[in-house]
Amino acid sequence: MSRPEVDGLNTGYAALVLEQYLDNPSAVPEEWRLLFESAPEELLKSQPGLARLLERLDRDGNGHAPAPLVAQPPTAAPAAALVDDELLGGVAAAMSLVKAHRTHGHLAARIDPLGSEPPGDPALEPERLIPKLTPELMARIPAKLLRLYVDGETLAEVYPRLRKIYCGPIAYEIEHLSDHEERVWLRQAIESGRYRQPLAAEETAGEQMQQRRLLQHP
Repeated sequence: MSRPEVDGLNTGYAALVLEQYLDNPSAVPEEWRLLFESAPEELLKSQPGLARLLERLDRDGNGHAPAPLVAQPPTAAPAAALVDDELLGGVAAAMSLVKAHRTHGHLAARIDPLGSEPPGDPALEPERLIPKLTPELMARIPAKLLRLYVDGETLAEVYPRLRKIYCGPIAYEIEHLSDHEERVWLRQAIESGRYRQPLAAEETAGEQMQQRRLLQHP
């Protein structure tokens, strides 16, 4: 099986395949999936165009320039610190999970005052991704790699908060906005809880009373 080349005239196609891979790794051809899941040292040596492509994609995604993909010398890190295949795949799946919540989280938000179940979306379920994002794997994925604004050190810590934000009682639809800086600002405001204040006791009681009225008078 030949390794696809990222440099040259096919960079645009590579960008499309990479976007598909981040959404669903199993949806791209095997040779591309193997390329994206290769060790960083191998990628840097054989595919310098991929590093530039990843950097551009990261800037387009959230406006933060990523840390450069640099191959570490053998003495810089012990063998035990090398990233294994499962963790690399897990990071890709985690990025897909974050994107799914930002894009489709409103489909699982509980915004019906009568309490009907939202339709949801399979992409929001960690166990349906490839590889499956089990609690054990989530605990190994550093949250700082996912470009989130939710507090927490690992995906295991931030995922419940991310789910509560995008699939709770408020629905957000912002990813269709064409202005990149506007999207980034909104993500920060939504995920950090900057403008979210808890309701006072009397406001909570008023909300509950309103819900009872709706149930009594359909």
